[in-house]
Amino acid sequence: MLRNIAAYFILLLLSYTGFQVNSQICQDVAQYGRCSANSACGCFHMVNVIDTGICGFLWTNCAQLTACSSLDNACHQPDTVCVQHPRCQSLPLCYPVSMIDQRICPSLTINNTATIISTTTTTTTTTAMMTTTVPQPICMNSNLLTFENRSSYSQVPDGYYGLNWMNAFTVTTPNSLHSAHTTSIFNGTSNTWALSNMNGSSMTIRSASSNLFNIESFTVATVWDDDVTLSMVSQRDSAYYKEASFKIGRFASTKVELNWFNINAITLYAYRTESKEASVFVMNNLCVDINTNTTLSTTTTTTTTSVPTSVNQCSSNELFYENRCHYLDGTNGTCNHGYSLGSETLLSRVAELFIGLSYKRRISSVCCILTSEKVANYGFGLHQCNKPGPFLMAPALHEGGCRNYTKTPDNQLTFCVSN
Repeated sequence: MLRNIAAYFILLLLSYTGFQVNSQICQDVAQYGRCSANSACGCFHMVNVIDTGICGFLWTNCAQLTACSSLDNACHQPDTVCVQHPRCQSLPLCYPVSMIDQRICPSLTINNTATIISTTTTTTTTTAMMTTTVPQPICMNSNLLTFENRSSYSQVPDGYYGLNWMNAFTVTTPNSLHSAHTTSIFNGTSNTWALSNMNGSSMTIRSASSNLFNIESFTVATVWDDDVTLSMVSQRDSAYYKEASFKIGRFASTKVELNWFNINAITLYAYRTESKEASVFVMNNLCVDINTNTTLSTTTTTTTTSVPTSVNQCSSNELFYENRCHYLDGTNGTCNHGYSLGSETLLSRVAELFIGLSYKRRISSVCCILTSEKVANYGFGLHQCNKPGPFLMAPALHEGGCRNYTKTPDNQLTFCVSN
């Protein structure tokens, strides 16, 4: 009887939060005890209640929580509820109700009673079927990489599974890096390890040898942001091959099926769709296969000029087109030895190929691109101009207000082509 009263009291408190949430009450469960199919969740006891509480995400950053009122153990901060959280401090803390949602902490049973908390004081009880966002993927013709043998926060070393990894870090779900919503990527799978781009920069996976590889699919979610675009650009024989973009978010993970075959590199970068600012993502259940029978092209032809005869001779952040290497750099209109200014006509042909690449050496402070013409008419829009790479969009005619532009400051954006 006392437990029922305590549970009713908890529901009554939650109903006044003004936040729509499906919560789960845990009774006869120890503090932090298992209460969900998601192992990253546990029971948070309510204040002055024995063995009764709410099931929530365990690994919220303690620094983000505020203390409950010392007078009445109430939370005056909107959409929070007062709970005991001795791992953070001995005094009760206000816990965000968004982190006790059953989408994050689903019930241990398949059929369960979900408590629907609405913006009114009315509490209703309905029966709901628990579903997972993403099923365990089956790698039909490739290998499932789970990264379980790596330590958390460690950078994946070059050579892991025959691939080189740039800005790829292993993380595990009970970790303060993730928001509660990111646990959706782990629902429906026993794999609790994932890859992250950590600082929001692009992540590149590249063949560690001359062997090409296939990438079948993976599961992905964002860490902090909603309305995020994940873009991918691949290379075959070090030249542009394919690209794709997907919308991803926090509350539901997304299974991305690419089925890109015989590539030697893929670059992934996430950004907020509106502001174009970089975003952090996590991915797991990566299905990859190394093709030991298919290698990079290494054939060359005899020539009397300095034109590269193999695509492998184009260096970092250069694209290969019609037997020449091309790059963009924040210089004052000068090019490296063996390179000259390219024309706007040529730039118009290769503009899309710069997506996923970056500045050769330094960022420019001018949106307009200097070419072999006397005036500049091609440039980057404001979302890309003067920002670190990789380029999220292609340079375009009259973008960034570039129309008959003639100035050449020290860090003028310059288009260079090998001779």
